[in-house]
Amino acid sequence: MVRKLVKAILFLVVLVALLAAGIFVSAGSLVRRFVIPRIQARLGGNVTIQELAVRWGEIELAGILVESANGPAPIRIANLVAPFDVDRLLKAELALGEVLILHPQINVVRQETGEDNISNIMAHLNRSRSGGGGDDDGLIDWEVKSPTSVRVEGGTLSFIDNSIGSFEAVSCDGTVKHGPIAIHCSDVAVKLLAGPSARTEKLDASFELDGMHITGLPTVTVSGGSISFWHGFSLTGVMGGIKPGEVIPEAVPKILIDLKGGYGGVARVLWSANGWINPVARNGKLALRADRFDLGQLKPILAGTPVIDPELAQVDARLDLDLRGDKETPRHEHDAIDFDAQARLSGLSLFSPMLGQQAVRHLGFAASGHGRLEPRTRHLHLEEGKIEFRGVHASLTLDADRLGRQPSFSGQFKIAPIPCQTVLLALPAELTPAIQGFKLNGTFATDLHMAIDFDHLAQGIDLGGQVGIDGCKVLSAPEEMDAKRLLGQFEHTVEVVPGEWATFFVGPDNPEWVPLTEISPNLINSILTTEDSTFMQHHGFIASEFRTALRENLERGYFRLGASSITMQTVKNVLLSREKTLSRKLQELFLSWYLEKNLTKERILEIYLNVIEFGPRIYGIGRAAHHYFGKSAKELTPRESAWFSSILPSPKRRYIHYCKGLPDPKWEQYIDRILKRMKERHRLTQEEYQKALYAELKFDRAEAKPERECLEMVRRLTTPPPTVAQEAEGNGEEQGEARAAEP
Repeated sequence: MVRKLVKAILFLVVLVALLAAGIFVSAGSLVRRFVIPRIQARLGGNVTIQELAVRWGEIELAGILVESANGPAPIRIANLVAPFDVDRLLKAELALGEVLILHPQINVVRQETGEDNISNIMAHLNRSRSGGGGDDDGLIDWEVKSPTSVRVEGGTLSFIDNSIGSFEAVSCDGTVKHGPIAIHCSDVAVKLLAGPSARTEKLDASFELDGMHITGLPTVTVSGGSISFWHGFSLTGVMGGIKPGEVIPEAVPKILIDLKGGYGGVARVLWSANGWINPVARNGKLALRADRFDLGQLKPILAGTPVIDPELAQVDARLDLDLRGDKETPRHEHDAIDFDAQARLSGLSLFSPMLGQQAVRHLGFAASGHGRLEPRTRHLHLEEGKIEFRGVHASLTLDADRLGRQPSFSGQFKIAPIPCQTVLLALPAELTPAIQGFKLNGTFATDLHMAIDFDHLAQGIDLGGQVGIDGCKVLSAPEEMDAKRLLGQFEHTVEVVPGEWATFFVGPDNPEWVPLTEISPNLINSILTTEDSTFMQHHGFIASEFRTALRENLERGYFRLGASSITMQTVKNVLLSREKTLSRKLQELFLSWYLEKNLTKERILEIYLNVIEFGPRIYGIGRAAHHYFGKSAKELTPRESAWFSSILPSPKRRYIHYCKGLPDPKWEQYIDRILKRMKERHRLTQEEYQKALYAELKFDRAEAKPERECLEMVRRLTTPPPTVAQEAEGNGEEQGEARAAEP
């Protein structure tokens, strides 16, 4: 392509050079009537020249633009200066010296349909070269000599393929002439839609030129390069390059690859990549190796991450790539890269408030996987991935389409059958201190499947399978976690405000305790509607809510909503702290399963309604019913019950309605929507629903503070310290259903 473009440019120079001999013709007139139309015929596109100057022995063109019928202009040249020998011009010879091309831009764009903005121009050049143009351009009596050389300064090259990715090189300089050629570019970037992106500060290329033909394969060296596989992980300090392999007669030529570098900007050589590629046969092999090293060598880039004591962690990895081209498909539809990878990590220590209160130490795993990547179709197939972690063996299969845009994923995750106690012991003790004393028997196994299409998230997510914890049985539990303790009356301690704790009995010795049979069915039905509609049917976990929460989190682009059942909220409030950490969530899942196995649904619900917070220092429905409405929990009406459901996700913050004496109109509408869902789920009759809609919600003000003092208290309780990230508070902060209907 480069050779043909250069010849087209030289043709332009030849025609313009004739102006020097035709002194009786206006240069501008000749360009308009003869030169530009002939150039356009040669290139098959519209050509414009902003300025033209013919001086003694020199031609200068400025603002050259070659437009295409299929997309943006592929060629722009700021300036072209061509010196010529005047004496030889008088002998009907056009002998050019070194042609200087300043700031040329070649921009090639190929659509997913295969259409591009350069093929039409190349086709016209080929027809002209083969004589198909049917026009000698008035040069039949002229002897045209090739320029001694063509020097390019400040050139840019951009190639965008909407099916594969993009390539861009800026500030390219070089001289094209017979024999060896060297081209130097800075800031070269490659981005694949279905893979990594790469950039290099400096690229040098050299090759041989015979006339206008490139012979052999190029040699390319890079320095200051980087390869980014995903956000936050990149190979840096890339150096080395490619060069032609040994020339063997009649053998298919190969390009040898030899690269090395480090990670994340650390100035150490920690990996190498060696192999070859055959651009003609479209095949090749590449072996990437990271010999075992300690993470202390990456200490500068690990600062501010959860990794602590990095010098104690050891890592090594390898990745083998096998490029398999298909000669029968010129557009590379079936070209693929087979991969086989292995990685090992040991001695890793982590600390983050998102993980838990303690540092997690001595983490390690071994992982391997093999599969295929098809760059043209942007499809990834992980045939099998394996992970071994503390004696637990897991496997993963995955298919991903439309990589780099709105991808879709489908896969399966399995854990091979293993003793339940082995799985429990594999969980880091620092993350699961509350369940370390459990003794289990039985066999654990997992088989999960999931499918996510980011282009159609609203249509739902396929998430299902079995988590084989039901094959486990608890033989014994630590005293403070033992479900037997919750069968009767027990003491419960809560942190009222940071640093201030209160303890009360959950049982008959507490005057505000209310047995489940003495709680209004309206309240129970309202809470079940907003917090856990299938509480009486599930086994501690709401599968549909997991799918809904995952979809909403993915749509938001960050994780906020969980899928807490009433059982999980009971565990969080009674057995664990209410910190929002991975540690709490892991323990919460296990303990929810444990409570469901050892307590009745009625007992779990009874505990839940007697311990959850309904406002500042207001714990349990007995205390809440008296405070807000001056009545017992048994007397609550449907609308009063819906009020309690409306405040649960954030009871302190929503206490402002009580401070003001009544809910505002928008909040009343929110309560109406809760009542409507109760009716739709057959927890209210049509008659009860209509009556509740017109009922007045009237607070009892016997315990009310003055409004200003009350609002100040809410502000103080809900404003976190400057150094603490504000979190959603309350018992149901992880439930999405109630919040989705909020005003």
